[in-house]
Amino acid sequence: MLGKDEKQDERLVKTSLGNLVRLCEPAVILDEGHKATSELARKTIEGFNASVVIELSATPQKEANVLVRVTGKELLDEQMIKLPINIANSNQPSWKNCLTQAREKREHLAKLAERHYRSTEKLIRPIVLLQVERTGKDQRDRGFVHSEDVKQHLMQREGVNESAIAIKTSDKDDIEGMDLFAEGCPVEWIVTKAALQEGWDCPFAYILVSLNNTGSQQSMTQLVGRVLRQPNVERTPFDELNESYVFCLRRKATDISREVKKALEQEGYEGDAASVVDRSTDDGKTAQKREATIREEFWRYYQGFEGKFYLPRFCVKQGRSYEVLDYFRHLLSQVDVTRFDYAGIDWNMATALEAAKDSVYRLTLDQDDLERVAERESVTLETDEQVKDWMIASLPIDHFSQKQLRETVSRVAERLYQLTRELSGRLGLVKFEVREKIVGLIERGTDRQTQEAFETLFKNKRLRFYLQCVEGRFEIPPKVEIRGTKKLIHDDHEPVQRSLFDYVADNLNEYEKSVALYLDKHPEVLWWYRNLVGAQCFSIQGYRRNKIYPDFVVQQGHNKKPVASVVVVESKGKHLKGNEDTNYKRKVASYFEKVGHKVPWQKLAEDFEDETFRVQVLDEGEYTDRDWRDDLKKLLESALSTHLRM
Repeated sequence: MLGKDEKQDERLVKTSLGNLVRLCEPAVILDEGHKATSELARKTIEGFNASVVIELSATPQKEANVLVRVTGKELLDEQMIKLPINIANSNQPSWKNCLTQAREKREHLAKLAERHYRSTEKLIRPIVLLQVERTGKDQRDRGFVHSEDVKQHLMQREGVNESAIAIKTSDKDDIEGMDLFAEGCPVEWIVTKAALQEGWDCPFAYILVSLNNTGSQQSMTQLVGRVLRQPNVERTPFDELNESYVFCLRRKATDISREVKKALEQEGYEGDAASVVDRSTDDGKTAQKREATIREEFWRYYQGFEGKFYLPRFCVKQGRSYEVLDYFRHLLSQVDVTRFDYAGIDWNMATALEAAKDSVYRLTLDQDDLERVAERESVTLETDEQVKDWMIASLPIDHFSQKQLRETVSRVAERLYQLTRELSGRLGLVKFEVREKIVGLIERGTDRQTQEAFETLFKNKRLRFYLQCVEGRFEIPPKVEIRGTKKLIHDDHEPVQRSLFDYVADNLNEYEKSVALYLDKHPEVLWWYRNLVGAQCFSIQGYRRNKIYPDFVVQQGHNKKPVASVVVVESKGKHLKGNEDTNYKRKVASYFEKVGHKVPWQKLAEDFEDETFRVQVLDEGEYTDRDWRDDLKKLLESALSTHLRM
């Protein structure tokens, strides 16, 4: 204490951890910041004498100074969350039947997880979160679904071991101190009422079962966020392990969907209606999946291929054989990081250094604007070498080695020191901005060199758009699964006639829908195929890492007979015309003009010797005297006339 006489002297601690914190003026990062709104919480934070307070929150207060928002789509792209959420509304008279459905789904997911573990050694153990109506000891046998009733039924009727069931309530916590991620952990079901709220999450939680029949939105929003985290922050090859599931009892499907969407918004996943897939109909019955098959009238043209529909892909000649074009082996392996455009770097770090200052402001009553009362230069405690090491470790680039990244970061730093002399020793003040610019430099340099490698393969006559390479073939599957959606029809309510498959879902945007219906009535079209995005769908590997998934594949015909011409259509709306992605796809499409006119595509009739396969990027028109229909009509008719002259 500051005084020796406890009765007379002030009792004040000479030194303390609290005083040390205040002297350091720390940066405070406050998780779940929306909870720290009480007077006590605010005084505690103020007592830190913080240089800055950063709050992390999925549901910020209305008056919060929001600097950055992260959308659900961004989290999904980073493989952090399991979407979409699939909702199933059980119209069964008993909650016990709802449990049976959830058990069957969990067992199915567990089998997929076991297959995933065998191939990757990455553990996933699907868990069910089960919400009941009552948990208290004296509330059983009152007509409500009680946690003990659920546990008893799971054990006696569903064959679940007692060790696999944990109850989490205000007075009972079976999972306290338990490592749910451990390989030997037996827990498969967690029963609760409302104890698992914000702050608790386990990526192994896949299924939410709500047996609460009160109709309260609170019952859904409290728990839906607990089943969203993606295990290992990595999508699996199994789509069902990349999604989450909600089972509800005796609720209207529309109400459930509305509540889940609201819960997603409260969890910070903004505005994507596709995040919620309603597996129920309004009468409470589970929607059935539909299987679409290739129409029988098209099979006879492909008997020489045992009825299989093949599409070619880019292949690379290796000696006397061919292999499918591989981005990493054939293109990325040719990238030299020393050839990135370091000399072209003109980043103005002087401005960034000037802005790296700490300012103190004051605002009182009856004052409209902030008053700056102090300003001081920021200080970094990191050496430049430490900053470089941090950049190398934190760059979101997974296809280059540490040695390559170190070379890149070192060359960038050297260039920046040349441009801004005062940056030396102060790199830490601008490290975040520099890191983001390095990412752009790497991406641009990589794309430029992979394009060069792509063009070199073409110039050396090693690049082919080939069908005879077995690995390069894509087979249109004879059957595809269509989830319960509205069927695509013409404006006059006539069904589509020339689709390769006997059922097409009406889940296209307006422009894509217009293109599909136009193809369906064009006389030069024998059949058209709506291509989707996914591992099982037709794709074209260009010189960038991400593959191109064209929207439509069109088999041309004349007098209801096939001609050896196939057109692939990539439709781009007005808002995408001229953007970088569209221009890239147009460049790749240009190679079909060079290597795709005479490819060994599957014979459709003996009279045709030349088979063409071309790709067209179709822009949505924006002029009154011409639109995409003119371009598509010209494309189809010119390709057909070429073959009719042969």
